[in-house]
Amino acid sequence: MNRIPKAVYTKEFREEAVKLAMTEGVGVSEAAHRLSIWMKTVAN
Repeated sequence: MNRIPKAVYTKEFREEAVKLAMTEGVGVSEAAHRLSIWMKTVAN
């Protein structure tokens, strides 16, 4: 069984995700949807 490589996100991408989720009031779920990543990833 092959493992899926762990995604590595840039500092800028992480900052944008937090800004989108918290500052713009979109919420974690919608931010994850817009960025096409898992909700848990944004929450972490």
